[in-house]
Amino acid sequence: MRLLLATEEPLLAEIIAFRLELLGHNVDINSSAAQVLRSLEEYEYGVAMLDTSLSGGNIRETLTKIRSRWSKANLPIMVISMDQSLELVEQVFRAGADEYLLAPFDPQAMQSKLDRLLGERVALQTC
Repeated sequence: MRLLLATEEPLLAEIIAFRLELLGHNVDINSSAAQVLRSLEEYEYGVAMLDTSLSGGNIRETLTKIRSRWSKANLPIMVISMDQSLELVEQVFRAGADEYLLAPFDPQAMQSKLDRLLGERVALQTC
């Protein structure tokens, strides 16, 4: 499955991409909100994984732009963040996120959340 990973942190991108590739996924890495939107126009992704600290836009605005074009059935979104504030979690879910992963994280937790999102995507598309 092709996945989109967006973060400004090169080390985080490398670690996550390595784990996802071990699981058999192809990973495209972006570092800005503008790159994310361009990539989504160009390719079909199974899941988008977006860090809350993307350059060129805030995560709520980016999620809102994505959701105006792609439904949850077509593109599940997992937000990755070091911010555990309830306010941010609520904001990203209201803006269209499907899952929230608090960093640093256990790779198994990421895999479980990703598997759930991919399973729900398949289920929603067959309805």
